[in-house]
Amino acid sequence: MTNPTRKSGALSRRTLLGIAAGAAGASLLPASAFASTARVGAVVPLAGSPTLLTDAEFPIGFFWPPPRRQSTQARYDEIADAGFTLVLGGNDVVQKNASQKILPFAQAAGLRVLPVDDRINQCVPKPGFENDLRAVLEEYSAFPAFAGFRIDDEPVPTEYPRYRMITDVLAAAAPDKLSHFNLVPAYDPAADLRYREFISRYVEQVDPTFVSFDHYPLLKDGTTRPTFFANHQRIREAGLAAGLPTWVYIQSVDHGIMKRPTFAELAWQINMGLAYGCKGIQYFTYWTPGDADFVFGEALIKKDGCQSQVYVDARTINRTYLQPVGRQLKHLKSEKVFHALESPLPLGAVGFASAQSTVLNAVAGTTPVVMGELSQLGGDARRWVLVANRSFKANASVTLTVKPGVAAVSLFDPATSAYGPVPLNGGAFSVSLAPGMAKLYLLAPA
Repeated sequence: MTNPTRKSGALSRRTLLGIAAGAAGASLLPASAFASTARVGAVVPLAGSPTLLTDAEFPIGFFWPPPRRQSTQARYDEIADAGFTLVLGGNDVVQKNASQKILPFAQAAGLRVLPVDDRINQCVPKPGFENDLRAVLEEYSAFPAFAGFRIDDEPVPTEYPRYRMITDVLAAAAPDKLSHFNLVPAYDPAADLRYREFISRYVEQVDPTFVSFDHYPLLKDGTTRPTFFANHQRIREAGLAAGLPTWVYIQSVDHGIMKRPTFAELAWQINMGLAYGCKGIQYFTYWTPGDADFVFGEALIKKDGCQSQVYVDARTINRTYLQPVGRQLKHLKSEKVFHALESPLPLGAVGFASAQSTVLNAVAGTTPVVMGELSQLGGDARRWVLVANRSFKANASVTLTVKPGVAAVSLFDPATSAYGPVPLNGGAFSVSLAPGMAKLYLLAPA
C-alpha cells in the first residue's frame, strides 16, 4: 500500500483554516472540505496551525499528571524544573473543575496544558452542538496556559467521524489550539500492512494537524520489541506524506512486561525518535498510576509523591539536551534515516548507502549508529545530521566521510546552543557517543 494521499484540488482543514478562520464548524462546511490535498514533504505547519506546532519551543510533555489532591503550585513548579513544557490531562485531573484549577499553576510555571473535558470528548454531534463546543472552548481560552484539548488516547476507527466533526468545529473556532489524539502502536511484526492502512485511515478521516503515537520497546527480559523501528518508520512516512509533524511517547515507567528505563534507555528512546524526525517527545508516565489493571513500578514521581531516579534522569536529559536540541530540529524536514554498521537490519530499518545520502560518502567503524538527515525548506543547501548511538549499553565510535560538496562541518553544543567547527581530515571526522546518546552536526556546502 502507498503512503496516504489526498484528492487533488480539495481542501484540508489546515488549508481551509488559512482562508476561513472563524467558520462556524463542520455543519457549515461544504462536502468538498472533507477531502484534502497532500503536501508531501512539508515541515513547517501552515499559518493558522496550533501554536504548539508552530512556535520555537520543542514540546516535551507527559501523560498522567499529579492527582487532584496534589494539584498545587509546588507540584507544577516541580514539573517545569524537570524540563517539561507541556502537561496532558489525565489521572483524576479531568472535567471542568479539576482541569481549570491547574491552569493558573501551569501558567505561573511557564507550562502549557492540554486538559481533558468530557463536554468535548463525549460530545455527540446534533443540532446546536457547535455552540456547545464553542462555549466550552471559550471557558478555557480565558486561561493563557490552555493550548488545546487532549481528546482521546488510542482512538478506535469507529469514532473517527465523530471526532472529525468535533475537531473541525474546534479548529475553525480556535486554529491556534491543538486537538490531541495518540495512536496505538504496532507490536505484531505480521501487522505491518494493516498498520499502514490504519494510519492512512486515521489521517484521511480525522484530518489531524499532527500525528502522535506510543511504542514501549524495553522489556524486563532484557530484549527490545522487534517492531520498534518499523513503527517509527511507518509514522514518519505517514507524517511526511501528509505534511504533518509527528510526536512519540517514550517508556518511563515499569509496568506489565516492560522495564523501568535507565538514563541511557531514556536517552536512547528520545534519540531514536529524533533521528526518525519526531517533533515532540512525551513521557509515559510522569506520576505513577495506581491503576489496578496493571502493576506499575516507579515513574518520575512515585505513588507517594517522591521523586524517583527516573525523575532525576529525565530532568537532566530534558534540560541539558532535549530542550536545546529539540529547538534546532523542530522545524527541519526529516529527509533520510539510515542505520549504519548494523547487520542484520531491524524490521523497518533502512541501511546506509552513499548513493542515497545527500552529504555522506561513508561510515566506518564497528559500532552501529542511526543517522537522521534533515534540511530546511526553501532551497537551503545546508544539511543537519543527527548521529545516534544504536546501543543503550555500549559506547559508539564511528568515522563519517562527507561528500565533496560539503565545505565545513560544525557540532551543536547543547550547553551554549551554538555550533563549533569540526576539523576534517581528508573529508572525514570522528564521532564518539555515550550509550543512548546522540550528537547534532551541521554540514555546510561549498
